[in-house]
Amino acid sequence: MLNAPFAELQYEPTVDMFLAGLDTEYQGREFKDEILKLDPNSKVGRAEIIKKYIIKRQEHLSYRHKFLLFKKLECALLNEDYDFSTAFEYDYEANEPSSSPWSASEIDTPRSFFEDIFSIAKDVWSVDVSKATMEDSSAW
Repeated sequence: MLNAPFAELQYEPTVDMFLAGLDTEYQGREFKDEILKLDPNSKVGRAEIIKKYIIKRQEHLSYRHKFLLFKKLECALLNEDYDFSTAFEYDYEANEPSSSPWSASEIDTPRSFFEDIFSIAKDVWSVDVSKATMEDSSAW
């Protein structure tokens, strides 16, 4: 069993975890202002958001954690019915806000946002994903 980083709980990644790097709740006002200057609907702004905040904020993960998180997103993208807009909204069942400073209504195409995350993560994490693929994940 692979534990969550810094915890004794089993690691169970979700697609929403990719947005953790955007969480402004416990950051200073400057951090929020910096993120909100970027346009999540422009190709250039989205790429900067993904590289600077989403992927960079996952650096603490081991190659195994990155692999499982990456695969979770890959499975969601393969499911044509997966609703990516929920990652940008308040989760009433769990009583948790989204980590995103933008609501789903502010994101033109939430699926495309996550497709871009996947594409950039595939490139940046290629060595980690490849390394994990060579192992038997059931032994983790």
